[in-house]
Amino acid sequence: MKTHPRRLAYSALLVPSVLLLILAAPAVRAQTAAAGMDSIASWAEQAKAGFQASVGDSAGGDNYVPYEKVGFIGRRMLRALGRKDLLQAHAIQPALDSLGLDVEVATDPLAPSFALLMVHNSAHPMADAVGFLFWYRGDDLRIQGAVFRGGLHPRMRVWWTGKPEYPYEWGIVVDRHDGTLAFTLLRLSPAGTSWGIEQDEDRTPVLGEPGDAQWADLNRDGMPELVSWTRRATDSLFTECMSCPKLITERTFVEGGHGFEMLDQRLVPTPYATLVYFVRLLVDGKAAQAGRLLRDPARVRDAIAQGWNRRVVRSPWYVESTESGQSWPRRLGLRFQGPQGVKRYDVVFAMREGRWIIEDWFEPKPVERHYPSVTMPPAKPPGPTGAKTPAGTKKPAAKPPAKAPVKR
Repeated sequence: MKTHPRRLAYSALLVPSVLLLILAAPAVRAQTAAAGMDSIASWAEQAKAGFQASVGDSAGGDNYVPYEKVGFIGRRMLRALGRKDLLQAHAIQPALDSLGLDVEVATDPLAPSFALLMVHNSAHPMADAVGFLFWYRGDDLRIQGAVFRGGLHPRMRVWWTGKPEYPYEWGIVVDRHDGTLAFTLLRLSPAGTSWGIEQDEDRTPVLGEPGDAQWADLNRDGMPELVSWTRRATDSLFTECMSCPKLITERTFVEGGHGFEMLDQRLVPTPYATLVYFVRLLVDGKAAQAGRLLRDPARVRDAIAQGWNRRVVRSPWYVESTESGQSWPRRLGLRFQGPQGVKRYDVVFAMREGRWIIEDWFEPKPVERHYPSVTMPPAKPPGPTGAKTPAGTKKPAAKPPAKAPVKR
């Protein structure tokens, strides 16, 4: 399960310098710097105490109060930056972190009048988060909160629609604590005073799987697309070791009449994906099509002779090893349980005409280990009776053999 990364602890000396810069803005010029720092520090202490006293992981009811205090601190700091500098909203994060608060800031370079402050419960990291939306309506910096489950690593995009019923839209992608992705689409009211949720993972799910997602403008029309990369459930023919490559699915989402919907889905081409596709074609009886994935198409007969087109167990293939230190390996070590028993193969891949093919495969030779021979010295023969002579005593002299009597 993914946990929220803790922020680096900034020096306490950073707080006065940042706050003095903020308090120097015209909106708060009437207050003294000391009074301003005291009030913000006081709000921060109240927020931390509220987080500590919160019950459960929800951000509703009384649990919302400390989130709101952090949101007000953020609004005060952002107002000091001014509308022209709202794109520099990331500058307030070190100050909030140094106060012991757990926050993340997100902006959109294409929409500099909008900012997102994601506030996490600093005492309960697994609790829901509250994202505070900041936007300018004239000279008024408005604020609105929305609850997010997890709310980690927010990525946002804001765009003009030209529609009177909702002139702006705001898309937000976050990670949840379980590693899955979540998407939320909000629309601004005609008067520009509030945002309503048009789409989220609970009502009209879009993402909902572990992976990554980013905003893009693929056709350069000024309207964003959402692209995700998730680990697809591997073909049931294969299983992999923990550090071995997985199949990755790329999905492209575009906005339709009722929010974002999928436009395209494809398997990201990788060496491993080529191998899975090759074996699947053999099992499905499409040998000619499978041969196009080989450097030498004639070798498809070798694969069939070795039983690659047969499935004697549910998952006959197991990826055991990859190239050391390679995130995108071009060589895989596999174990195959087929009609001829268990065999092991090393499979090598290469790029040809912009696509991955299987360059070669072979059965690795077993490692022969040679151990040095040890010659034992010959054992000493035992004494005449086999008994040992006590230390310090001399062995009795052997009697000379008796001479035969001499005949006269």
